[in-house]
Amino acid sequence: MRHMPLTIMLAAGVAMMSGPAVADDAIPAKGFWDRDTLTGDWGGLRSSLDEAGLKLGGVYTGEVLGNPSGGLRRRAVAEGLLEIDIDADFDKLIGWQGLTFHTSLFQIHGRSMSANFLSNQFTVRDIEAAPAARIWAMWLQQAFLDDLASLRIGQMPEQEEFCVSSNGAYFINGTFGWPIGFAANMPSGGGAYPLAMTGARIKVQPTPELAALVAMFNGDPAPTIYSNNPDPQRRNRYGLNFDTNQPPHWFGEVQYGINQGKDAEGLPAMFKLGGWYHNGRFLDQHYDNQGVSLGSAATNGIARTYRGSWGVYGVVDQMLWKKPGTEDGGIGAFTRLFANAEDRSAMPYYGEIGLTWKGMLEGRDDDVAGIAVGYGRMSPGLAARDRDSVALGGGNTTVRDFEAVVELLYRAQMTPWLTLVPNAQYIAHPGGGIGYPDRPAVRIPDAAVLGLRAVLKL
Repeated sequence: MRHMPLTIMLAAGVAMMSGPAVADDAIPAKGFWDRDTLTGDWGGLRSSLDEAGLKLGGVYTGEVLGNPSGGLRRRAVAEGLLEIDIDADFDKLIGWQGLTFHTSLFQIHGRSMSANFLSNQFTVRDIEAAPAARIWAMWLQQAFLDDLASLRIGQMPEQEEFCVSSNGAYFINGTFGWPIGFAANMPSGGGAYPLAMTGARIKVQPTPELAALVAMFNGDPAPTIYSNNPDPQRRNRYGLNFDTNQPPHWFGEVQYGINQGKDAEGLPAMFKLGGWYHNGRFLDQHYDNQGVSLGSAATNGIARTYRGSWGVYGVVDQMLWKKPGTEDGGIGAFTRLFANAEDRSAMPYYGEIGLTWKGMLEGRDDDVAGIAVGYGRMSPGLAARDRDSVALGGGNTTVRDFEAVVELLYRAQMTPWLTLVPNAQYIAHPGGGIGYPDRPAVRIPDAAVLGLRAVLKL
């Protein structure tokens, strides 16, 4: 009975899709299958609110998946995410030019595959999280200088604006959204789904091709001073932590795009170069505060600490071939590369690369096929600590080295409001090559994961 709410919601969706067409007086030219959203225009209310400056939207993502081989044990699970978005344009509402408001609310349900059955770090689903109803984002933004600059302040997910790849966003594994090159090395995983941070961001875009962003965030979305729960999602269960007392986390990024316009003759490309710095304290991956290996039986178990940590990254989105007669159909490529402070980062080096093909099949111009690979190298200090654990009496364990993922997907646009996404992944060295909880010297085997996702625009 654990997955009954998700089963009922999916069954209701199927029933609605198989039922008779629903009339929508506000959009007479579009029937049930052709309109942009599943619930339509609400008798004209939705478009009236939009014209007045209040936009309401929602997306439901539901899926079933399982690991036919590998991992801790083989299981099939179901999970889902309901997202409600509210946007307000204060120019339309009260005549305040350039001021906007946004909030995103989540209801997360179902059982997690990675956390419960794989023990891997590259979360196999970007919606996987502890079940809860929570606030994800809540911010105000003021534009200046004819929209050449803007200031955003409030509860903000770092992943929405920094290190974003438009081609990588098609993929389902969590690392192609908020990369493990960040999540493994930041307090509580950083400001990414389902957590966000209180902060402020300034964006300046002097030309259509060039933009620069700088932001300062509260450095931990789920600090342990409020709870000793080891899971940061449970330390900040409802997204209500608006703390501003943690050491700050700084982000900066420069973006440069070419051939971005619809009428551009050349192939479009986007280049991003960024970095981050955190003012908090970070743990050495190899030695304790007395200079003894943390893998030795003689260690006191208190890791050496450092003030601050940092990282740099680069992003490239490049269209390789444009299908004649289309705006964005064709083959695209992306890559993201990361380097972080080696001695205080669990995974200091990470990289990914992928290909997408929009409109691969004749007559299916909005479908997207893709393949992507992600690879993260574990800290040399962690590997040395594991070797010391075996050699110096600290325990019998595996030696962590890397984790990698290969993902294949096909996003089938069935209607404007329904997308089906069959997906396959292969996870190599789950957890970087860790062992079973009860057999730490035996590595958890590589895992294959298969799933089907349905995305409904509400």
